[in-house]
Amino acid sequence: MAGSTESKRRVTIKDVAKECGLALSTVSNALTNKSYVTEETRRKVQEAAARLGYRASAVARSLRLNRTSAIGVLVADVANPSVVDHLRGIDDVTTQENFSVILCNTDDSEARQIMLMQTLRDRQVDGMLLISQHSRSEAVRTQLAGVPFVLMHRRCAGFPDPYVGTDNRQTMEAVVQHLVALGHRRIAFVRGPHDSTTVQERLQSYHELIRRHGLDGDGRLVLGGAYGIEAGRQVAGEILALDPRPTAVIASNDMNALGILEVARERGIRIPEDMSLVGADDIPFAGFSGVDLTTTRPPRRKMGVRVAEMLLRMIEGEDLADESHIFATELVVRRSTAAVPVRRARSRLRA
Repeated sequence: MAGSTESKRRVTIKDVAKECGLALSTVSNALTNKSYVTEETRRKVQEAAARLGYRASAVARSLRLNRTSAIGVLVADVANPSVVDHLRGIDDVTTQENFSVILCNTDDSEARQIMLMQTLRDRQVDGMLLISQHSRSEAVRTQLAGVPFVLMHRRCAGFPDPYVGTDNRQTMEAVVQHLVALGHRRIAFVRGPHDSTTVQERLQSYHELIRRHGLDGDGRLVLGGAYGIEAGRQVAGEILALDPRPTAVIASNDMNALGILEVARERGIRIPEDMSLVGADDIPFAGFSGVDLTTTRPPRRKMGVRVAEMLLRMIEGEDLADESHIFATELVVRRSTAAVPVRRARSRLRA
């Protein structure tokens, strides 16, 4: 039994030093890659550590560096499939750098976000990644004070915050030009949460494109609506009640589009024969048979890698104030968009 207990004992740095016949300080310096350790000594220590199965204590490393080697990641809705690839990109970086991730779901509630940020500060995380989060109020800025952080998808005008996002103007241009090429002139836009800078940038581009292409500028074609399937179902009723009904709808995201698609089918509105529909994010469901949603695809995993790299650079002491990285999106054309039916095109011409 004694032998069994001994075999399960955690190998320590003292064991490695004994195996090498070197001083404890020399082994410590070799394992932490100090520049003044000779290559021969470094190799001898690393081989002994591997032979014994030694793993450095995360607690000891944290104490030595005065860090926890943990970051907090705040997301608005952990159930949104578009978040997954962001998290995989973040994990690609944090795993390689031996950082752990504490994932927090805020439900897009500022009060809940502030509470979770305080919890992360109490846990003494080394930094925070805020994905589609609030960042303007004094309460939020107080929680960000003194902590490295990077914003993604929702920035704060007037603050030089490090930021990663998509090119919302390019995204809207690709979508509207696609619909115009199909003959659509009456295009509805579901804008999403009003306090999102992504939404504001897309809305501004939408209005500019409507004027540029001489499209129907009916103010009723811009509708509210949050992200998500239920929000899509709710706004679908408003869209279908419009007279005349829009020939195409740009949803706030793919989940929103799925809700609109569901209600349209319940009411006998065929997509795309009676009304075209476009989403955003290209979540896995978008390509499923029976959905076939035309949408825009951002490089989500690459964005996750970039935002994590930026945060770790800040943790190392770099000043990234006002640094931003904007990624282009790809238009993915599927079967939810089609040319305007001839009968509807003719009725517009008569009008």
